[in-house]
Amino acid sequence: MIIKTSQEIGIKLWVELLIFISSYYPLFLILFIRDIGSDSATIPFGFDSYISYWAVGGLLISSICTLVTAFIMRKLFSEAQGSVEIILTEVTPVRGDMLNYTLPFLIGLFAFDYKTLQSIASLFVFLLFMFAFTRKEKIIVLNPMFLLLGIRLFEIKYRKVGQPNGLHAKTALCMGIAKASTTRVRLLENSGINFISTLGNR
Repeated sequence: MIIKTSQEIGIKLWVELLIFISSYYPLFLILFIRDIGSDSATIPFGFDSYISYWAVGGLLISSICTLVTAFIMRKLFSEAQGSVEIILTEVTPVRGDMLNYTLPFLIGLFAFDYKTLQSIASLFVFLLFMFAFTRKEKIIVLNPMFLLLGIRLFEIKYRKVGQPNGLHAKTALCMGIAKASTTRVRLLENSGINFISTLGNR
């Protein structure tokens, strides 16, 4: 049987967009640094230097998305309401291909500037397609910026407390290293993303 559409509950579009933009914060930071003193720069920046509105805007938007994502993630890992207690029976780390994220940073270092509208349009088209690809492949949460927050993605198998005979499987984010044990942990689903955390998290 072939199913053309996913039967899973997907991550909300605004959440995916927020996470995606935050993952490219290093790219916008690189472009910001490269734009200082360029021919197209119009905003005074430091001593006898200028920078373009596009560079400032890109860095500002990606910075806000990164900070908001970090705040929301930390809040969800400590959220108890709506969560269930589980026992992890099997845990496997999901390894992301960092090459998919680092290649755009190389483009930022060597092949891009904000001098023409064609360059800016090309950047937006590139990011649009990257967003579509990562969304289609459901790898949005394999965000390299999450690693800086200590957040990792795991494939987990678990049993709900009070239901020892039922075995379930999901992918879930964890702040730290998840391991199979008899210790109870908390599982929370929010906006199509699963979070596991210790019961002591407050």
